[in-house]
Amino acid sequence: MNPRVAVVALVAWLAAVWCGLATASAQPATQKIDGTRFEALAKPIAHAVHLTGDSAITQAFSVPDQLVPQGALSLAAGNAMATSAYISVPIRISVDAHYIRTIFVGYRVQQFVTTAVAAHDLVPDSVIAASDLTMARVPFSGQRPNGMDALVGRRVSSAFRAGQPLYIEETQANQIVKPGASVVLIVQGDGVSVVADVIARTGGGLGDQVMVWNPETHKMLSATVTAPDRVELDISGGTQ
Repeated sequence: MNPRVAVVALVAWLAAVWCGLATASAQPATQKIDGTRFEALAKPIAHAVHLTGDSAITQAFSVPDQLVPQGALSLAAGNAMATSAYISVPIRISVDAHYIRTIFVGYRVQQFVTTAVAAHDLVPDSVIAASDLTMARVPFSGQRPNGMDALVGRRVSSAFRAGQPLYIEETQANQIVKPGASVVLIVQGDGVSVVADVIARTGGGLGDQVMVWNPETHKMLSATVTAPDRVELDISGGTQ
C-alpha cells in the first residue's frame, strides 16, 4: 500500500473513533423506570378513596416507561385527586434529590345499580311478562333503574338481548283497552258486583286509568284496566 494512502486511512479512522467517543460522552447517561412501578404505587392509594353507593374503579390507561437521568432514584406518591367519575394519583420523580417530573395514574369510577333486565332474548313487539324479566346488577348508564312490576304488561318495540336492561322509556304501554272499543265494566262495592257494557273513550294498558261512557246511565266514569277489554271500578266505602 502507498505509504501516503495508509497514513490518510489511519488519520480518518482515528478521527471517526474520536467523533464516536465525543458523541457518546455528549449524551447523558439515562435509566428507565418501568411503567408498572408507578401503577403499583398508585393502586393502593386509589383503592383507599371512599366511593359513594355501589361503585368500583378500573385503571384508565397503562403508564408508559419513563427515561430519566442516571442517579439515585426516588418515587413519591401524592394524595389522590377524586371526582365522582375519575381518580388521579400523582407520582413525583426525583433523581439525586432533584425534581424531574410528575406522572399521573388515572382510574375511572364506575357506578352500579340493580334494575330489571331481560331474562332471555326478546323479539320486537313482545308484551313483557314477569317470566321475561329478572333483577341484575349493571353499570349505571344515567337512566333511572326500575323494578319488574313497572314493566310487566308493557310492549317492547325493539329486540333485547338476555341480560340487557329494560327501561320504561324503551317500552310502550300495551293498549289492551282501545278508544272507541266496547268493554266490560265491573263495579265493585259493599260486596256486590255490577257488570255493564260501556264504551272506552281513552285507551290504556294494564293498570292504567281510562275514561268509559255508560250509554244506559249517560255517565262518564274513570276505571282501571284489569284485562283485555275489561275495566273495574271499586266504590267500596263511598258512593259514585
